[in-house]
Amino acid sequence: MKRKLLLFKSWKYGALLILGLLLYFPQQLHAQNIITGTVKDSVTTEPMIGVSVSLKGTTIGTQTDINGKFRINAPKDGELIFRYIGYKETQRTVGDNTVINVSLASTSQSLNEVVVVSYGTQSKREITGAIGQVKASEIKDMPVANIGQKLQGKLAGVQINQNSGTPGAEMTFRIRGAASINAGNNPLIVIDGFPSESGLQTLSPDEIESISVLKDASAAALYGSRAANGVILVTTKQAKLGQRSLEFSAYTGIQSVPDRGKLDLMNAEEFAQYKKEYYEDAARYEGYTGGVPEVYQNPSQYAGQSGTNWFDVLLRNAVSQNYNLSYSSGTEHLKSVVNLNYNKQEGVMLNSYDERFTARTNNIYTASDRLTLGANLELSYGNNQVVPGLDNGRNIIENAYLMDPTLNYKNPDGTYPVSFSQPGMFPNPNYYLVLTQRINKTKAARVIANGFAEVKLLEGLKFKTSINVNTDNTINRQFTPSTAQGGLGSAPPQQPSGSYGTSYFLTWLSENTLNYQATLGEKHNIEALAGYTYQKYSFENSSINGSQFPDDNIEWINAATTRIGNVGASQSSLISYIGRLNYNYDRKYLVSFAFRRDGSSKFGSNNKYGNFPSVSLGWVASDENFIKNIKPISFLKIRASYGKVGNNNIGDYTYLASVNSNNYVFGNQVTPGKALNGIGNNNLTWETTSSYDIGMDLEMFNSRIAFTYDYYWKKTDGLLYGIDIPVQSGFSTITSNIGRFDFWGHEFSVSSKNLVGSLKWNTNFNISFDRNLVKELGTNNAPIGGYNEYWDDNRTAVGHPIGLFYGYINDGVYMTQEEFDTQPHDATAMVGTARFKDVSGPNGVPDGVIDSYDRTFIGNPNPTFTYGITNSFSYKDFDLSVVMAGSVGNDIADDAFQSTENLDGVFNVRKGVAGRWRSVEDPGDGVYPRTRSGTTADFRNFTSRQVFKASYLAVKNITLGYTIPVKNNKYLKGVRAYLSAQNAFIFTQYPGLNPEAGLAGLNGLNQGRDFTGYPIPRVISVGVNASF
Repeated sequence: MKRKLLLFKSWKYGALLILGLLLYFPQQLHAQNIITGTVKDSVTTEPMIGVSVSLKGTTIGTQTDINGKFRINAPKDGELIFRYIGYKETQRTVGDNTVINVSLASTSQSLNEVVVVSYGTQSKREITGAIGQVKASEIKDMPVANIGQKLQGKLAGVQINQNSGTPGAEMTFRIRGAASINAGNNPLIVIDGFPSESGLQTLSPDEIESISVLKDASAAALYGSRAANGVILVTTKQAKLGQRSLEFSAYTGIQSVPDRGKLDLMNAEEFAQYKKEYYEDAARYEGYTGGVPEVYQNPSQYAGQSGTNWFDVLLRNAVSQNYNLSYSSGTEHLKSVVNLNYNKQEGVMLNSYDERFTARTNNIYTASDRLTLGANLELSYGNNQVVPGLDNGRNIIENAYLMDPTLNYKNPDGTYPVSFSQPGMFPNPNYYLVLTQRINKTKAARVIANGFAEVKLLEGLKFKTSINVNTDNTINRQFTPSTAQGGLGSAPPQQPSGSYGTSYFLTWLSENTLNYQATLGEKHNIEALAGYTYQKYSFENSSINGSQFPDDNIEWINAATTRIGNVGASQSSLISYIGRLNYNYDRKYLVSFAFRRDGSSKFGSNNKYGNFPSVSLGWVASDENFIKNIKPISFLKIRASYGKVGNNNIGDYTYLASVNSNNYVFGNQVTPGKALNGIGNNNLTWETTSSYDIGMDLEMFNSRIAFTYDYYWKKTDGLLYGIDIPVQSGFSTITSNIGRFDFWGHEFSVSSKNLVGSLKWNTNFNISFDRNLVKELGTNNAPIGGYNEYWDDNRTAVGHPIGLFYGYINDGVYMTQEEFDTQPHDATAMVGTARFKDVSGPNGVPDGVIDSYDRTFIGNPNPTFTYGITNSFSYKDFDLSVVMAGSVGNDIADDAFQSTENLDGVFNVRKGVAGRWRSVEDPGDGVYPRTRSGTTADFRNFTSRQVFKASYLAVKNITLGYTIPVKNNKYLKGVRAYLSAQNAFIFTQYPGLNPEAGLAGLNGLNQGRDFTGYPIPRVISVGVNASF
């Protein structure tokens, strides 16, 4: 009875309480005021975008718009809290105010700003390693689909090159140079804590919050065996507490190929004249009696017409477009972001494009004070048509520009010739048909998913477990009709052919970590991390090649009469133990220890495990009394570090002796069997890089100028490479750990606020000096590469930098008989042929004979320094940014010269060939030799004639924006429209299309070669950003 009475009383009191609240809240709602205001930087007086404005003790909140303005409902006795990363939190009581303007003070150039590091975050002040960071706000206005383009010129020590203009092509990253010769040089990409095999290519730039680059081994050591080339940490956007927003952005652009760098080849009349003279000289010197072919007998018939410029035939102006929609909501318990992106880029080469749709959602659920759950999911679908490869290994651009310009790719009646076979030239297909009729389509569906649970076990102690999955399904379909078969030296019509291939990749990662943070006393700060991770990789692929299709209309592989299939699969796994201890005293004296132990299935039982330790120190000297009195110094920190990282980027089964299927003949029958495909090496071990770094961070004049300097030295041991073995083994090479390379360099970066009034001007500048030296190679230090005179341009040798160009030094032409008789020459030379310098002989000194001993180092693809400059301006509602990047001191081998200066009459050639040597009476300009058969090969060989200085300054992006004023609109926060030019200008002496071609490929041995691939376009775009 008493219990029932108590329940009744509780219900009665509860009802009275609810009634009181119902009567109270309308009065409070009625008493709330609409508060407006502006938030500015206390130093620059510049309006601050995205400042969090929240009502204390509630979930009510908003954020400032692009003009720094906000609007919020608040009662008179309420308090508004203003928060922004890198600035001191500020509170204001509402009272009778309806307008509250606030100036936020920077915490010394955002020194308390949180920076993403390996397995966690740290304040910028306490970082002891070499880490570069770029925030989304610094690159958000550049309308490009590839995040690498946004990062060019932004980070010291990070060289980012665009090697190809192919739609959807990846950029090439080098962090502090190339650390490996054969195990890859691309950095590890980590997206939201998950090492991604898909790289940056699948990410939309609009979903990225920040990017951190771990440059030294101490910063990257927790990624152990995969961190030798540095680590790029990508953090995608998360919702913020008390903020809800809807953002839409769109841009469209026109792409075109600039004229700069296009090959200066002969037009129709010039080429016909050249061929006419070619045959006349053959009759004069070689006894040729066939006469001049009819098509070249009268060059004047082509006067007034340039003929077919085959380079331009394959190009077009193309459209690019991008649309992005993002929704973000942050409450006390759930923070969610949804981002949808669609991008399509037509190629500037015909019949090429890349189309991509990406959807991402990031969610963090705070279940209680002790439990936090998170789930991120990204779905990406891509569809592209890429320029097909050709049967002879050349790309289509290389072949097309060698065509006879007197030919027409299109007949007067609108039809197209299928093939060409001009006198004295190789047969060729019509490359217009090759490009427009060949099918080379790829469809790819990718999933990146990760989920985590974080539990607070004790005060300061947290346990986190996560599971991460990355899967990639790709289908490639190719079909070549009979009219588009062949390549250089092989003309259609031929039998149609096709192929169908699939690949499936899956990697999953399980991570379990304990993290402990504590402050002992008042000044001893400790952060400790311990963890265990396991990652599994699986790859499967299949392909079917078909031939003898019934006709050109049925493109699918099942129509082929002959079909040959192939399947493959591989697996690997990585098990790791990680640990880190960070300690600082009063945030002034800093020390960090990290350790990772990796076990990889890619190595034999003798060397499956590798240990990767690091230690780093820091001293915030500006907190010392003797520096505090130096007023210009706002902040000064000295850093030093040592670490060891590795590289396991080799085949999954390289350490094993592999076996392939093979047929044998016994008697008169073919019997299936097996045969060794290679020799295993159970002693194969990790390629390791040990690194030392000394750095300084300095800020001056109330942080208006910030300066960072780093000196690094690192050595790579146990380089993975195939070394020569005795032929009696049945094989030529075996993968081994063969040598050591040393790398060192200096990095400087400066950021400054030059003007802070109504006209604002900020500058960011960085410059990097990187060097490398080969210390050991194999068992006998024999050089790698440079043994063949044709298409073997690079040599790596002890005592020299990696991948130097190696060949003859061109010295003009033997202009007279006297000159020929008195100068060194080879057995095939004569007056009028190419002349080379006599550098050496069998005894190491010049011997008066030109032979292979005279090949020497003729160029260096490694730059003396690289740099980047960004200037941003704003005045009232206008903003302007200019991004530049460049390289100084490097050389490029333009392989196009080996073909376009071929004097055998089989290709179109450069205009300068008209000035070649023809006779003693007509010796030409001394640049090009004669065309006599049997003497031209030396001029085609790799020589200094094909190596060029490739220093350049590229204006990567110019963007002019205008923010449209939005007033008193409770739905629309802001609108910005802009005009942008990507790849706007380039200043260089290099004659080729792309001076950035020097980093093509993964192999560190063959850098600096330009094969005149897919042209890089200039893009003029217009766009709009709107926030709601």
